[in-house]
Amino acid sequence: MEGIKFGTDGWRGIIAKDFTFFNIDRVAQAIADYYRAQGTGEKGLAVGYDNRFLSFEFAREVSEVLAGNGIPVRLSSRSLPTQCISFAAKHKDLAGGIMITASHNPPEFNGIKIKCPFGGSAPAQVTDEIESFLDKSRIRKISLEEGERKGLIRKEDLVGEYLEKVGSFLDEDVIKRAHLKIIYDPMFGVGTGLIERLLAFSKCRITEIHSTYNPGFGGINPEPIEENLLSLKEKVGRESADLGIATDGDADRVGVVDETGTYLNPHQVFSLLLLYLIEEKGKKGGVAKTVSLGFQPERIAEEFGLPLQETPVGFKHICEKMLKGQVFFGGEESGGYGYRDHLPERDGLLSSLLLVEMLTRKEKPLSVILKEMEDRFGRSFFKRVDLKREGLIDKEKMVEEFSSCSPSLVGGIAVKEVKTIDGVKFVMEDGSWLLLRPSGTEPKMRVYAESSDKQKLARIIEEGLAMARKTNV
Repeated sequence: MEGIKFGTDGWRGIIAKDFTFFNIDRVAQAIADYYRAQGTGEKGLAVGYDNRFLSFEFAREVSEVLAGNGIPVRLSSRSLPTQCISFAAKHKDLAGGIMITASHNPPEFNGIKIKCPFGGSAPAQVTDEIESFLDKSRIRKISLEEGERKGLIRKEDLVGEYLEKVGSFLDEDVIKRAHLKIIYDPMFGVGTGLIERLLAFSKCRITEIHSTYNPGFGGINPEPIEENLLSLKEKVGRESADLGIATDGDADRVGVVDETGTYLNPHQVFSLLLLYLIEEKGKKGGVAKTVSLGFQPERIAEEFGLPLQETPVGFKHICEKMLKGQVFFGGEESGGYGYRDHLPERDGLLSSLLLVEMLTRKEKPLSVILKEMEDRFGRSFFKRVDLKREGLIDKEKMVEEFSSCSPSLVGGIAVKEVKTIDGVKFVMEDGSWLLLRPSGTEPKMRVYAESSDKQKLARIIEEGLAMARKTNV
C-alpha cells in the first residue's frame, strides 16, 4: 500500500514511478470492492480522462478492472473536464465517477479523482474506506473489447448534456447580446473548444491560445496563476481584448485577465462573482471559502448579512456545506468556484461564462467593475510561494510547532488571531494574514499572504518564507 494515499482531491503520483499500470489496477480493484460492498456497483460508474500522458490508457485500465468485477462503465469517448464526470454521476443516477487527471500539477504527474452520486468529490470517509480495500482481493480484469461485447463497457459522450446544464444557469438573453472579444487559454487542457461552443449563440469573438494536444503542457504547469499566464496577458493587451480567460488542465479552475492585461487574483475573482450573484442574480444563503481565501468575501457577506464559513483547503469541504444546504456559493484560492444550484463542484467553464454575463449586463470594463468593488470592500494584494521539500510534511507536527510559539507580530503588524483550520494562519489587526500549509498532494510547503498594501504583503511573505524554511517537520 506504500505510495498510495488519497490527499486533498484524490490520489496523485509521478507517472512510471508511482502512477503505474500495476498501481492503477490495485486502486481500481479497491474501488470495485468498495462499490460492491456498498451494494451500488450495479448502477455503474462514469470514467473520464484529461489530456495528460497516458490518461486514456489509464482510464481504459480502470474500466477493464471495473468490468472484470461486473461493474458497468460509461467510458467517455473523449478527454473532458472533471466536472463532466461529476455531472454524469449525478444526472445519470450512477454509483459514482472516476476521473484520470492530476488537475493543475506538473506534467510528470497523473492521478485519480473519485466522484460521488451527488455530483461532487468523495469525502475522506469514502477515500479512507477505498484505501482499506487495497490489496484485499485478487485483481479481476477483462479487456476493453470483451467488456464492450458483454455490454459492461460503453463509450459515451459525457460532454453534451453537461454543456446544456451550464447554459441553463446563465441568463440566455444577456449571453445572446454579449459582444466581447475574448482570449481563451485552455493551457493545453481539456477546455479546448468548449468556451466557443457555450458562446456559439452570442456575438462574442473568441481566440484560443495553447489549444493543441500537448501532454507536456508547453513546459508550463497547467495552473491558471499569474506566472503561467504571461502569454495570455500579453495577447489580451496586444489584441485590445475585453477579457482573458484561462482554465487549468481539467478545466475546473479559472484564471482571469482584464482588458488592460492585468491578472486578477483568485480573491478578487471570487469576490466579483459573489457580489454579482447577490446583486444581479438574486442568490441568497450562506457563503463558504477555504482558509486560503481572503478578507473581501468576509466583508461582502457581512454587508449583506450572509453567514460565511471557512473550511480546510480542498473543494470537498465546500461541497459538504453545499450538500447540507448551508451555502449557495463557495470557492478556494486555487481559482476553483462552485455553485450549489449547478453542481457541488468546481467549474472553471461556468465561472468563465458568468464573467462574460457580468461584463455584458453591466456594460463596463472589468477593471472598472473591480475598482467599484474594491472601493466598497477594500483592495486585495495576494501572493503564494511554494517551497519544495524532500517528502510530504507532517501537518500535525507543523501546526503544533507554529501554534505553540506563534509570533506577536508578522510584517510589523500585531497578530490578533491564530487559526489552525488547515495549517497555521496568522490574522493581523489590520485584516492582513499569513498562512503556512503543507500541500496535500505534493512535497511542498505553501506560504500564502494577503494584505491591502503591496509593501506590507512583501514583508509578510518574507517572514512567512523564513518561518517555513526553519521548520524541522
